[in-house]
Amino acid sequence: MPRILLALLGMTFCAVASAATVEKLTIDGKAVTVKVPEKAAPGKPWLWVGEFGGHLKTLEDGLVAHGWHVVYVGVSNQFGSSRSMATWEKAYEEFHGKRGFSAKPALLGISRGGLYVNAWARLHPDRVSMLYLDNAVCDIRSWPGGVALTHQSKGSAKDWALYKTEFGYANDDEAKAKSLQAAEGLLPAIKAGVFLISCHGTADKTVPFEDNAAHLIKLWQDNGGRMKVFPKAGGDHHPHGLPDPKPLIEVLTAEAK
Repeated sequence: MPRILLALLGMTFCAVASAATVEKLTIDGKAVTVKVPEKAAPGKPWLWVGEFGGHLKTLEDGLVAHGWHVVYVGVSNQFGSSRSMATWEKAYEEFHGKRGFSAKPALLGISRGGLYVNAWARLHPDRVSMLYLDNAVCDIRSWPGGVALTHQSKGSAKDWALYKTEFGYANDDEAKAKSLQAAEGLLPAIKAGVFLISCHGTADKTVPFEDNAAHLIKLWQDNGGRMKVFPKAGGDHHPHGLPDPKPLIEVLTAEAK
């Protein structure tokens, strides 16, 4: 057999052998997926994806190659509500309490997933190592509300209606008045040592950076928080992540607890 063919077969075998095992289970009636490494890294670090599990596949698989687990709990259209956090509590008990995963996962908030990871960080600042926001929604008035704060977002009338129903708001005025602002309630996370990562397009028209993650960055800066920012000059809402996720993986693996 030609050497080049043998080499190609060897590469294919290595790729298959190193691929993550995907476990599927149900927690609190919600579908959960777990990418499982061949061998867990010391301390069993894990990435908890707030929404769009698998979207940053190269990043996820890179972390799995470093011995991380990657978890996604399907609580879509709950916008970080108390109902979604009740499911997250049960998931945390499963993965940390029963399986011995790290007590402080890294949280990944892609777009609307930012609402879930920020909600968890507000509830449990001591149960987070990193808060990684990727073009993340941090102020729901901006998206899906479409409220012009400092910048006008595209908004989403359908998702705004779902949000009002989920939170029990009677009308737009009540929702706008009672919704949490971007950095509200997150100071304890800084005091708990949570490391902030922001990867964002500077020209995001869907979830304007200035009305969302920018407020968390300022909070971390003003209060001595540790952070790393990956701005994408002129970038819009898509694509998420970086073309080469290596710099993100380096930060995540360095800051894991």
